Amino acid sequence: MELKFTVKGRAKAKQSFRIAKNGFKYTPRDVVEYANLVKLCFINTFPAWKPSLLVDKPLSVIINVYKSIPQSYSKKAQEKALAGEIRPTTKPDCDNIAKNINDALNGVAYPDDKQIVSLSINKFYSDDERVEITIIG
Repeated sequence: MELKFTVKGRAKAKQSFRIAKNGFKYTPRDVVEYANLVKLCFINTFPAWKPSLLVDKPLSVIINVYKSIPQSYSKKAQEKALAGEIRPTTKPDCDNIAKNINDALNGVAYPDDKQIVSLSINKFYSDDERVEITIIG
């Protein structure tokens, strides 16, 4: 079984919680909003999906992150970036992107992210910023 969907826009990495002046711990708003966007995109793509269909199954997750090409790149560098010859080595980190996405899909796409036994994360340049997520179970 393969579940594939796309989240339009720039990927947001999971960040450590922040501590307010009153000592209250909180997750930054943009991180929470991105996690909610991931959930919404999954639900809109698979409206009748039940996470229980993947109970106790080992899962593979493939995350392809497409980032915009820096405007400072020369025309030749932009062409190389689009061809995949130049890949992004900038933030956000792959592991933090995956953490935010996998946590967001907990209980929505699968019962628990502990079932993920294989994880592949790739960053590419593109004219269309997005994240493509494939869950194989």
